[in-house]
Amino acid sequence: MKLADEIVEILSSSDGILSEALIKTKVLLHQIGHKELVSWVNKELNGYADNDELPEYRVVDAQVLVNASNVAYQVTSHPVPLGHLDKDYRSTLEKGRMPQSLAVIEQFAEGSDGTLQSSIPMEANGLLGKGLANGYQIQRAWCEIQITSVANILMQVRSRLLDFVLELSSELSGVNSAEDVKSKANQFDAANLFNHTIFGDNTTIVVGTENTQTVSNQITKNNFDALREQLSNNGVSEEDITSLEVAIKGDSNIINSDSSEYGPAVKSWLQKMLSKAVDASWQIELSIASSFLATALNNYYGIL
Repeated sequence: MKLADEIVEILSSSDGILSEALIKTKVLLHQIGHKELVSWVNKELNGYADNDELPEYRVVDAQVLVNASNVAYQVTSHPVPLGHLDKDYRSTLEKGRMPQSLAVIEQFAEGSDGTLQSSIPMEANGLLGKGLANGYQIQRAWCEIQITSVANILMQVRSRLLDFVLELSSELSGVNSAEDVKSKANQFDAANLFNHTIFGDNTTIVVGTENTQTVSNQITKNNFDALREQLSNNGVSEEDITSLEVAIKGDSNIINSDSSEYGPAVKSWLQKMLSKAVDASWQIELSIASSFLATALNNYYGIL
């Protein structure tokens, strides 16, 4: 597929422009009939909203540093112990959210001083100072992020997008016309492929756009309790979850743990759930239901 080949060429080139590859990916997703997946591309290009769940690669490590003094000494850019802080508050200091657009991230990554700084309000100086000895008082505190961590965001986006397009290209090999591309794309689960390559296993996966439904998936292999929780959180009834558990146990006598396919009982359960999405007895859109259930089951079975 020509467009996919163009994207691969941009992403694999040392001087390829990442934003250009993302814009072409928007076109590609429309061509294969999965415009609901464009949401991720738009957020990377334009930046994430304050209430958005950030992909894990956009949450980077940060260090709290202070300038402090006592009657005899002055220290600058000194690490401060945080063990006495509330866990959630400590996490906000030690983890830096990077929701900015890729254009801004690129500017940050080109910075010459090696770090990014975010000031901590002076009202927190007293609380932070409780971890210091010898009578030190904090004059200024800030969080510091290494530029290498910021540059890694760009590498992660480039690498994950390249994985997706390479896999997609292999599926669409020899297909070029728009009609044939969409027809071939309907023969495999492109949304599930996108979720695995972009977001990875056992992480929060966002499906849909800002104007449609979203579902999340965070499941460890062979952990049915985690699978149960995610299904329940996305509107699957307890009766249907119990039916799935019975189906999985029944199939365990037929398929081995290394199989890359579902057993017949699980396949039957999956078809029943998709039928419920069609007749609206399960309140979730069919395109999202298909991707969500496939991703959930693949994560449970450890199918890549």
